[in-house]
Amino acid sequence: MAINIQDTIKGWVNSPPNVYFKLRETLEDPMSSFKEFSAIISNDPSLSARLLKIVNSPFYGLESEVETITHALGFIGTEQLTELVLATSVAGQFSEIPKNLINMDQFWKHSIACGVTAKTIAAWHGERNLESYYLVGMLHDIGSLIIYKKFPEASGKILQRCKEKKEYLHDVERKVFAATHAKVGGELLKGWGLPALLYEPVYFHHQPEKAQEHALITKILHVADSMVDEMKLGCSGEAVANPVKPEILEELGFTELPVEQFSEEITELYEETLAVFL
Repeated sequence: MAINIQDTIKGWVNSPPNVYFKLRETLEDPMSSFKEFSAIISNDPSLSARLLKIVNSPFYGLESEVETITHALGFIGTEQLTELVLATSVAGQFSEIPKNLINMDQFWKHSIACGVTAKTIAAWHGERNLESYYLVGMLHDIGSLIIYKKFPEASGKILQRCKEKKEYLHDVERKVFAATHAKVGGELLKGWGLPALLYEPVYFHHQPEKAQEHALITKILHVADSMVDEMKLGCSGEAVANPVKPEILEELGFTELPVEQFSEEITELYEETLAVFL
């Protein structure tokens, strides 16, 4: 049953996280100010509270307490806070996923772990704008939620097959749907008008060698995803950890999957992040 990706994502493309897009518009307006930016966030008290909790957590490790959104903007900047808004608000877009298919608590734990791991590897690699690495980790399996919601019966059979035969989820999806959760997720983020820095890694997180514009972040996400599966931090539906090609590890400066190298750091940051994101 080949699926049409554009038809599959149609409903979700038309209902993006509104606060995020208001912030993007403000960011792109050269006449805008911190005051306008913080006013948009402050209109959503629960979002404001969550953001302040995150900014004051070990996730950022700031030395002094941040008490207002305007204060937060002074510390982490408008671009980073905008990405944080998307990371914290996107979960609300995906409710009513059949419980017999996926445990949503485990799904978001896997997503958060992947974000934390991608951020950790990127920091070790000397990269900047670490929020982007966290965000692609958070969003990398978002296509799975659309597939689970739209095709629950077929999804159930696919997940069962992966479990029984130890097959990779994206391989079975390709055989059944002629599409994968990676492509569905990438097309959704592209449909929302997000930059290629965010949608390309999601689109190619199982085929990182195909990324063209943003190869490094895609390869880091690919490795992070496999590491999180190996570490058994949450679960997005995968029955077995996806393999990483030796040449990709080599390009990133590793001789093997660096679970042992980063395990302690990732576990600590993961637990701290769970406390503020979930």
